[in-house]
Amino acid sequence: MTTDEIRKWLGRAFRADKKAQALNALVQQRRENATGLVRASEGNDKGRSDGSKNGTENAYIQLADIEAQLEECKKEADKAAAEIFDAIKGVHDDDLEAVLINRYLNYMTIEKTAEFMGYGVTSIKRKTNKAIQILAQNGLEWSSLDMVS
Repeated sequence: MTTDEIRKWLGRAFRADKKAQALNALVQQRRENATGLVRASEGNDKGRSDGSKNGTENAYIQLADIEAQLEECKKEADKAAAEIFDAIKGVHDDDLEAVLINRYLNYMTIEKTAEFMGYGVTSIKRKTNKAIQILAQNGLEWSSLDMVS
C-alpha cells in the first residue's frame, strides 16, 4: 500500500463523520418539514381530500429512511475509527501514535495538532510522514483491514 493510499484509508473516519453530520442536518430539516405538514393539515378538512395526509405520511416515511441511513453511517464511522485506531497502535511509538490520533481520529488540522502537542507545524508534518512510513512497512497488518474508502 502506498503512503497516499494509507492517508486516504486513515481519512475514512473523517469522511464518514462528515457524511453523518450532513445526514443529521437532513433529518432535522425533514423532521421540521414533516411536523409543518401536520400542522398545516390540522383543522383544514373543508373540501380537502386525503392529499395532505398522504403528503405527511410520505414525509414521515422519508424521514424514517434518512434516519436509518444516518444510523448506518454512524456505525460505519465507528467501525472505521476502530480499524484506524488498531492500525495506529501498530506504529509502536507513543509520540507518533498521538500525532496520528489527533490528525485522523480527533480530526485536528496540522496547525491544531502542532499547537495541542507543543510542536511546530514542520515537526507534525515530519512525524505524520514518519508514522505513515511505518504503517506502510507494516504491510502484513494491512492485509486484514478493510481497504474500502
